[in-house]
Amino acid sequence: MPYTIIYYHRLAFPSESGQTIQVVRDYAAMARLGHRVHLFYRAEAPLTDAATEAALHAYGLSGTSNIVLHLIREGMSGSRRLRRATEELLRATPDRVVLVCRTLDHALAALRLRRHDRRVRVVLELHETAIPRLVYREQGRRWRAWLSAWRERRVFRAVDGLISTVGSQLTILDEIIPQHAPAVVLPNGVMSGSPPPPALGHESRVRLRYAGQLGGWKNTDIMLECLPFLPSPVVLEIAGGKAGRETETRTRLEQRAAQLGVAGRVSYRGVLPPAEVPAFLAGADVLLLPLGDNVQSRYFTSPMKLFEYAASGVPMVVTRQPTTESLIADGKQALMVTPGSARALAEAVQRLMSDHEYGQRLAANAAEWVRAYSYDKRAPRLQEFFDSLFAR
Repeated sequence: MPYTIIYYHRLAFPSESGQTIQVVRDYAAMARLGHRVHLFYRAEAPLTDAATEAALHAYGLSGTSNIVLHLIREGMSGSRRLRRATEELLRATPDRVVLVCRTLDHALAALRLRRHDRRVRVVLELHETAIPRLVYREQGRRWRAWLSAWRERRVFRAVDGLISTVGSQLTILDEIIPQHAPAVVLPNGVMSGSPPPPALGHESRVRLRYAGQLGGWKNTDIMLECLPFLPSPVVLEIAGGKAGRETETRTRLEQRAAQLGVAGRVSYRGVLPPAEVPAFLAGADVLLLPLGDNVQSRYFTSPMKLFEYAASGVPMVVTRQPTTESLIADGKQALMVTPGSARALAEAVQRLMSDHEYGQRLAANAAEWVRAYSYDKRAPRLQEFFDSLFAR
């Protein structure tokens, strides 16, 4: 029996954020299984049908049926508008309903709705800040950490289920909040299909590439800092950041490159539509996945780019953290390096430059590994978890 799945998302649609990409692709796969999906997103104004189709096309999902996008205005968490919109959907559907959330505020709003409808199950997806007390504690914000701990205990025990993208999250959760709701680990995924053919004719340059968000806890500046340790034919090409801030991002990257004495060896491609990212990755010689030494990187992230990189057929260098080591092995699917060391990152790149066959073996192993992580393979496992919540 199909479900009606209602997803509360705090970010905008469309968006360059990996979270938005993951949610849309994840639940489009559920829609392909026959479930009816309603995605509440944040935007300034409703999208027209044409704009919605164009956005789905940009995500590589053109023609997806059974998925409906709804407008959430800024600050709607727990608001009467969100509740009324959800109540209208509940009245209109005869199905069992799964309300999926990614924030504590949305989970509390969903739990209030569950009180009045026994068909509803509430599921919280854990993400980078799903256990915010640890982030606040690391930042020294003790009052916020205490308040978050109180809310977390309340929510993690009250919801019907928890979804984590990485096992280390649940290990921590078991320690700090015993007797939490039933939980499952479902790592992020990648679109099904063959990787694009690698680009040819790189001249004499060695192209390091990165696609994703920049700065913050991801420690992406280290990619520029490794260039002085590498010979001049090695260049760094970056795509990503925030839409609308491309000029600002380009200026900052150029200034930092000049400070490091590598001006002219760093180029910025701007924010690419998600459907164009695979071809960008396939044109690299080496892909870089830096992470900082912080609580998000150590325990909470399941980087989408790890799966996208693996599907590209290009060797990759990945920061060693519990989150990445739980998925891949050093010397098997990638070279892994110590967080925060530009020299170690450069040495890993040099090893791949000096041993092409070794890099190709790593890339082939990664491509084989990632086949198990397509969204279409993830969806039946998610459906099975939902089934278990209604069987209780």
